[in-house]
Amino acid sequence: MTPSATPRRSFLKTAAFAAPAIVGLNSIVRAQTANEGKLGVALCGLGGFSKQSIAPELPGAKNVYFAGAITGDAAKGREWAAQYGFSEKNIFSYADMAKLAEAKDIAIVHVVTPNSLHAEHSIAAAKAGKHVMCEKPMATSAEQCEAMIAAAQAANVYLGVNYRLQWEPHHVKAIEALRGGAVGDLSNGNYEFSWGYAAGLADPVRAATIKKWLLDPKMAGGGAMFDTGVYPVQAACYLTGKVPVSVRAFPATRHKDLFPEGVEETMSFELMFDDGFQALCRASYSNSFHQCTTLGPKGSVEILPGDKGSVYGQSGGNKPNPKRLVVNKKEVPAEDTLQLAVLLDEFAKAITSKSPFKADGAMGLRDIRIVEAIYASARQGGASVAVKL
Repeated sequence: MTPSATPRRSFLKTAAFAAPAIVGLNSIVRAQTANEGKLGVALCGLGGFSKQSIAPELPGAKNVYFAGAITGDAAKGREWAAQYGFSEKNIFSYADMAKLAEAKDIAIVHVVTPNSLHAEHSIAAAKAGKHVMCEKPMATSAEQCEAMIAAAQAANVYLGVNYRLQWEPHHVKAIEALRGGAVGDLSNGNYEFSWGYAAGLADPVRAATIKKWLLDPKMAGGGAMFDTGVYPVQAACYLTGKVPVSVRAFPATRHKDLFPEGVEETMSFELMFDDGFQALCRASYSNSFHQCTTLGPKGSVEILPGDKGSVYGQSGGNKPNPKRLVVNKKEVPAEDTLQLAVLLDEFAKAITSKSPFKADGAMGLRDIRIVEAIYASARQGGASVAVKL
């Protein structure tokens, strides 16, 4: 792809940064008082997800605060510093991430760059002595995930993956209902996270506003499977409390004029578990549809979209993403939360208490190994492929 077709790449160029601005003493004192006892977070990548979902929630977080940025756009970094009140001395370029070691008020780096850069930026942050929260998918290969884990272990820092639904109340209560025997022995599940990327690409107006790096298989790692397919994998695992032993997968691309080779439009796949539980899953760019239904002889546990919300969707614009939980046809109340703030607060709690973090690098590696098995099955025409964990 040409650079013009991938505007996100322009953010990843090395930039020379101006000297830090002088901050008034009163401003410093106020900031220190407000952030006392919290861990500073630097966002690595200031694209749409950081802008819409992460940054707006940081000011209201309990255990973390917005402390800096790593970006390829110096001017944008200064704009964000002014907007969110962090010092310009805490703006770094991607090439200068080693200098993060000098930023004592930054404890966590949240990596929000394209998939193929997760490993590079996570390893750089770990080497600088910073705890790392990485966006999903953790990386584009199990080998990269292993390198990230090794770097974190060598630096004695935490490595987490943004699996925010592990703390989302509707999903948590669904797990509790299933573990409590609400539907009896689990038999089957249907999990899908699809969105209308194809329709957006076909519309000249919308196409100018949606991320194009998803069309580059080297940057994205693949197609819909690497974009949203990890959510059905996650759901099948945390709702059953198990990990699949084998998979079968069937890719399809209907709009070959929109999606290049290596970027599948749809991936339908089956996850088979050692007790016979079967999860039917799909990730697609052809349509917008979410499903999260787990079945047993006594009924079903289903997570549904709330008003203007979605089953798997994140909070955005400092507003929750509404969801509903239905257990055996009865609605169960659950809170809608600011998921990114909760995620980073939980990460900070694990760090400060030196306790395990639920969504760690090992979980991210596990999921990428499942994804690799899915792609292997797809290449073999849907043959059953064992998951090697």
